[in-house]
Amino acid sequence: MSELSQHLSPGWSRFVDRLVTIKSWLLATGCIIMAGTFFLVVIFRYGFGSDLFAYEEWLLIICFWMYFAGAALGTYDGSHVNADLLTYVIKDPRKAYVRAVVIGSIEFIIAMALVYWSALMIIDEIDSYPRWRATIALRIPFFVPRLAMLIGFATMAFYSLLHLIVLIKTGPSISKAAPEVQQSNDEVTPPIISVTTKTKEPAL
Repeated sequence: MSELSQHLSPGWSRFVDRLVTIKSWLLATGCIIMAGTFFLVVIFRYGFGSDLFAYEEWLLIICFWMYFAGAALGTYDGSHVNADLLTYVIKDPRKAYVRAVVIGSIEFIIAMALVYWSALMIIDEIDSYPRWRATIALRIPFFVPRLAMLIGFATMAFYSLLHLIVLIKTGPSISKAAPEVQQSNDEVTPPIISVTTKTKEPAL
């Protein structure tokens, strides 16, 4: 899928690029923290014979944020794994365009439903304050990873909507290879006439 920001206005393009930059830095920082944590776990466990206190809890929170940030970036890039065999079956550009619009609409509707349910979950967490449900050791509120779900689904719905709007505005893309193939098929090659020359046999 083409770069989404190229088809947007300058203001929206800058906003989308900043969102992508923030998520990219979040993923990079999360990977560094996870690698550093596991390094310290090995040092503490095999070097000092002890364990790093409750490292599973903060790693779980980081994994939540990384998972949904990566899902949002996958929606932006269109790089999610899918089993859409219609892409290889439908050759007509207009039918492929209708298929893309239908799939984009379904994706946006599902994403909005997930945003709604995530918002209800966050509201339930806020209503339970100050008796928030939290992790056992570090007492990290469940609000923190669930906020990652809401933000992740919201950005996924936002990117899906932008892709759908751009798709509707640009219309079906006509393949450039088709006219060339058609033109090459329409060209008539002149028949090759074999000319044979008869040689006179010498008289006996």
